[in-house]
Amino acid sequence: MNMNYEQAHEKFIAQHLASRTGERRGRLERGHGHAEKLFLQNVWWPLCGEFNDLHPEYEVLDLQRRAYFADFAFLPGPIKLLFEIKGYA
Repeated sequence: MNMNYEQAHEKFIAQHLASRTGERRGRLERGHGHAEKLFLQNVWWPLCGEFNDLHPEYEVLDLQRRAYFADFAFLPGPIKLLFEIKGYA
């Protein structure tokens, strides 16, 4: 079934919310804002047409072992890319 962007985005976020708890869930609820949505709609969706292997508000540890949340991580296998989207705020 081919979904339009709005349907696919809603499913994408719902799937990630359902699998998260605690701060990981809270970051997704609070952190997925206007700029991130524009990136997905205007860049990611036209290029890929799907959200497979993309993870919003992805937690990584910095060099001091502190948690850091990247806006998106693309994890298709051995390749790992982090995306940081900067809004106008």
